[in-house]
Amino acid sequence: MVIAIKKAVCGPDWLVMLNDYAVSFRSMEEAQSFVDRLKARIEAPHVIPVY
Repeated sequence: MVIAIKKAVCGPDWLVMLNDYAVSFRSMEEAQSFVDRLKARIEAPHVIPVY
């Protein structure tokens, strides 16, 4: 998954791009916090249940 932060073309918003999906935030700090948390969750160890 490609995760990137960029300034919105219109208005004061910032966009976090998740591949082709955009999530808007009011500030760069909010966007960066979201990206940091998302990356931490993606990189966290996951247990695959065995049935």
